[in-house]
Amino acid sequence: MTVSSRTAATRELNRIWPALRVWLPGLLLVIAVSAIFIDLAGDVWLREGFAWDVPLIVAIHAYSAPWLDGVMLGITHLGTYGASLAAVGVSVWMWRRHDRMHIWALWVSFGGAVVANAALKLLFARPRPTFFPPLMVETDYSFPSGHVIAATALYGFLALLLWHNRQRLYALLVALPIPLVALSRVYLGVHYPSDVLGAFAVGILWLALVWVIYLRFQPVPVEPVRR
Repeated sequence: MTVSSRTAATRELNRIWPALRVWLPGLLLVIAVSAIFIDLAGDVWLREGFAWDVPLIVAIHAYSAPWLDGVMLGITHLGTYGASLAAVGVSVWMWRRHDRMHIWALWVSFGGAVVANAALKLLFARPRPTFFPPLMVETDYSFPSGHVIAATALYGFLALLLWHNRQRLYALLVALPIPLVALSRVYLGVHYPSDVLGAFAVGILWLALVWVIYLRFQPVPVEPVRR
């Protein structure tokens, strides 16, 4: 390779490196969570079970206490009523700021995740765990966790918006309910850990799709012409 060729290759790498630095980790994450969900879904479909489900449920249940029951019941609603109220509240705020694109993307992320969860529950029809008396009544199927999918789609999208606007601390705080909701579902005895892990995978995949489409159609700000 000649010097000029190496120089041209270096320039091309420098040109595409910013894009690679952003998109390559995301692509690797999508591949990883896709593999995780396919593995989980295959075992759930075949009713094979997971050796680590029961030990994790027992370990988490060992920390149960009356005061913690109330805390977890409150946290778990962040994936249902709390998420819906948050979505409405943020939408109203965005509407006043004339952020129509953000509103559409937010509800596509949140609403699409809810629809996907309902379809997957009917498809896999996995019964709820029965190791301990659950602390709340759930009448639908177990895999994947709808609370976790909804939390990932809603709070994850808001966290990405904040991160994209360089508000890193707020982004981390907004994303905090996601793992807390996941923990609460296992603690309350209404989900297997594999349900939660599968929900993480579905939520991340759906969120990644919505985010890519959002970035594709996001209006590009026009900078004023300097005279």
